[in-house]
Amino acid sequence: MKLLNQIILLSRPFNIFIAIASAIIMSLIIPNSDYSNLYLICLILICYMSAANILNDIIDIESDRINKPHRILVNNDINPRMLIVIIIIMFSLGSILTINLPILARQITLFCALPCILLYEFFLKRIPLIGNIVISLMVGLVFVFTSSGLNADISHSLRIMCLAFFLNLMREIIKDIQDFEGDASRDYKTLPIYFGKHATIILIRFIFIIFFIISISPIYTQNYKIEYIPLLVFLIHIPLLYIIKRLNSDISSKECAKLSGYLKITIINGILIILISAK
Repeated sequence: MKLLNQIILLSRPFNIFIAIASAIIMSLIIPNSDYSNLYLICLILICYMSAANILNDIIDIESDRINKPHRILVNNDINPRMLIVIIIIMFSLGSILTINLPILARQITLFCALPCILLYEFFLKRIPLIGNIVISLMVGLVFVFTSSGLNADISHSLRIMCLAFFLNLMREIIKDIQDFEGDASRDYKTLPIYFGKHATIILIRFIFIIFFIISISPIYTQNYKIEYIPLLVFLIHIPLLYIIKRLNSDISSKECAKLSGYLKITIINGILIILISAK
């Protein structure tokens, strides 16, 4: 039972819960959706995200001894071969489940999500910015995958994907600042290691400006109810300004972890805003 609990924790159930909630919300706001596929979409998300998160912890175990000593693999003697078998099973099961989905959803899963996850874990996460962009695209892709899986028009989900991408990109870069010491010990070339923390913080501010401009552009304001703008300002823009103000070159890893947590809350807020203000 203890081992099962550890494996469940390794899969990061809260992140999976957010993805499933996103899929359910997409199904609620998209007209003429084929709800019969929703359970398959959720199962595939569980399989792929569990496998990806466990694989991430295996690969990052040495840097996590410095960055995140509380992580399950750092503090427990779990057979890595057993975990690799679980990863293969979960990826395989998730891939098999796509057989019953529309062809676009199947293509997104097998020819985009799966290759990008593997490339990210084994190669791209060590490349400045590229790894951050890929993982942020994967987060945003949840919305497009859900729409295509429900056999619905993906134009609405592409708009949501864009906002989710920029929010998560800021969070991923802040996490790189948080992991600076451990990543440096493993000779990873993340943004703050390669360009310095100061330049990295400037980039985060620039990404916020892009996000701000896009989020209030007509493509969004004309497609959502009047509640969209005030909710956006109070639940996302103001918290983001607070986070950016707290960022500085001397920021501690602990403080970055807090800010990363705050950004996760803003992402959840964004999902709720879409649900509330969708026409």
